[in-house]
Amino acid sequence: MKFLQLAIAMALLVNAAIAGSALAAEPDPWNVYQDGLPDSANALRFNIDACVEISRQHVDPAGKQAWENAKEPLANELRDAIGLLPWPEKTPLNVQVTGRADRDGYTIENLAFESFPGFYVTANLYVPKGIEEPMPAIVVTAGHAMEEGKNYDLYRTAQLGLVRQGYVVLAYDPVGQGERRLRGNGHAVSYPAMLVGHTNLRYMLWDSIRSVDYLETRADVDPKRIGIAGNSGGGLNTMYAMPVESRFAAGASFCCLCSYEAWIKDGGNHCICNHLPGIAQHMEQFQFVGLAAPRPFMAGNGQKDPIFPIVGTRDTIRRAQQIYGLYDSADQVALSEAPAGHGWSKPLREAGYGWFNRFLQGRGDGSPVAEPEIPLEDRSSKDLYVFKDGKLPADAKSYVDLVREEADRLVQGYADVPSDADAYAAWAKDLRGKLWETLGGKPVEFESKPADHGAFDWEGRSVKRLSLRTERDLEVPALLIQPEDAQGPLPLVIVLDAGGKQAAMKSETVGRLLDQPIAVLALDVRSLGEGKVNPNQCASDAIVLGRPLLAQQAWDVISTARTLSGQEEFDKVAVYGRGSTGLIAMLAAALSGEIDAVATQWTIGSFVDAIADPLPQPMWVYAPNILKVADVPQLAALCAPRPMLLANPVDGKKKSLSDAEGKVLFDPVLAAYRATAAESGAQLATGKESDQAAGDFLIKTLLP
Repeated sequence: MKFLQLAIAMALLVNAAIAGSALAAEPDPWNVYQDGLPDSANALRFNIDACVEISRQHVDPAGKQAWENAKEPLANELRDAIGLLPWPEKTPLNVQVTGRADRDGYTIENLAFESFPGFYVTANLYVPKGIEEPMPAIVVTAGHAMEEGKNYDLYRTAQLGLVRQGYVVLAYDPVGQGERRLRGNGHAVSYPAMLVGHTNLRYMLWDSIRSVDYLETRADVDPKRIGIAGNSGGGLNTMYAMPVESRFAAGASFCCLCSYEAWIKDGGNHCICNHLPGIAQHMEQFQFVGLAAPRPFMAGNGQKDPIFPIVGTRDTIRRAQQIYGLYDSADQVALSEAPAGHGWSKPLREAGYGWFNRFLQGRGDGSPVAEPEIPLEDRSSKDLYVFKDGKLPADAKSYVDLVREEADRLVQGYADVPSDADAYAAWAKDLRGKLWETLGGKPVEFESKPADHGAFDWEGRSVKRLSLRTERDLEVPALLIQPEDAQGPLPLVIVLDAGGKQAAMKSETVGRLLDQPIAVLALDVRSLGEGKVNPNQCASDAIVLGRPLLAQQAWDVISTARTLSGQEEFDKVAVYGRGSTGLIAMLAAALSGEIDAVATQWTIGSFVDAIADPLPQPMWVYAPNILKVADVPQLAALCAPRPMLLANPVDGKKKSLSDAEGKVLFDPVLAAYRATAAESGAQLATGKESDQAAGDFLIKTLLP
């Protein structure tokens, strides 16, 4: 009996499993691609391939004169991408020494200095005993050890190993790590920092540069023998600091140097720290290494490192050696490899000791130097911390604070939107040109008919699955719904929603449109909805490409509007974006005349409000340098004289704007619409009535 019961139970389980499998295999009717996202619609694949294609176009210099001619433009492009062009003002360091501790063979000094006013850097200075002064020094920059920072055991091992070799070592906490791991200092803040032309690297490198400024004040340090070293994120700091700061006499970057081609193609998903706006357009890594020539530079990498493939590092060093060879110094750039993965392994540390000994102390031939056993004290020791109570000074500023200050400065410097017709026309033409330049240039228009992927019924309506090619190597999926029994050309509304096509169709506004003779196209612009891919990897690779995702997504809308407005069944084309996708809708309308009307709802009223930690907007919103050119009000002003609605705009916390904030947003828009004799065409809806406003606006605008 028990056996029979068991058999029946097992049969039921098998049947349930089969039924569950069948249900799981049932295709989602809302997906255009029933067999999964193809490469032709994969935004990440598109950006990776585009970066690789561009990276392969950077060629070795033809000779010394060719390199000399290229150096200054390359150096400026590098500094500009980092955010160090122009060079920031060097303000007082205001150094504080908060503690000193004696150890066997060295002392520890706890330091704090301000790399920018109120931006505190916490550091430990290790000073060897019994060494003739002035001594060589090395700035050691930490990788991504977020809680421990400079006090991470692996990094302290390297720091003390260098001290034992006779170096003064200044080890500091990068922003967002160790004692600087505070709200407002997160590494993801690099996304909003890019809105103003800043990056994580700007602040990381500036901390290293100001570390040199401090070391130069010390009588026990030889200012002509200062080096820099670091691993992973610290290796990133090192490899960019060398070409940017000529006072570094030698550098050793561990587990980071690669090539843009290999790192993007095969290295996977990286911290935004690694990504510089448009850098792939301007150079490959061998070129910025070459900018440091003939100063000694070594890369140390693991042969099994999955995120910085060794093949890219080898190629970069080989090509950099050709540049160093132009200065008879090919032996002053080198690669040390270890049969290991990602990390500052003992063989790499030993290679670093030998490298620095040769070039900063004039001893040895650069071969690795054995590392003795290095005991570490408990990292909770107060002697390793600058601020013993765990708190930065009361006047400390965060990364977010500094970026917002720059954003406010930029926005306050905008010229007023002209209310005169001729002046507005000139202003709009100039601003569109600057926007296209800032966003990576206007792509090549690609003419293609929508591809039909079948249809399904939804609430009594037939829904067509379409894909639309918006670029040579990319298409986007969409669902087209036309009212039943509609006659003649219909107005069309392109509907955007960060949650994708299915979320868009749940909108009350969409339901109202479909009750009218208005067609709806629920569009998944690249990387959203059905096309969703790794958000950080796709957004950051697009930044390296120099075509931010926000601009790419706006181009999807522009191309779609152009394609469908050319179809016989459609006449006017409007775009409606909810939430963050309202920015896509507005940017598309601002840049193109293909769109006849635009409506946004619950969309942020200023990019400045998107500057916060954690990020209040999706990563794709953050287009590098856009605040140097325009904010949301200026984009909206470019839509004149076409009908436009801003329904219930919100701040960075997704709260409705106050009356004063709404005025700041809308006044420039009204000026533009006055200039084009279309003042009634611009509408701002707030409060409860805004829930109905988008539907009312689109119906009134599109139907006679």
